[in-house]
Amino acid sequence: MPSQKNPFSALSPRELEVIHYLLNGHQTKQISRTLNLSMSTVSTLKKRIFEKTETENLRQLMELASLYDVNF
Repeated sequence: MPSQKNPFSALSPRELEVIHYLLNGHQTKQISRTLNLSMSTVSTLKKRIFEKTETENLRQLMELASLYDVNF
């Protein structure tokens, strides 16, 4: 396990909801329907998730989640 602070601990409850669906293969449109949010809100949340975890794409996010043993 890396020695730095877990980047997932900085995520808000709503961001954690979105990351759950992202890591399980859901697209923005599916997430927006499931959580009853607009697609632009989901896109903003995804952007914040990538910023807070210092990742640039879903592949990197999945690798980081695996590194920190984050299971969604």
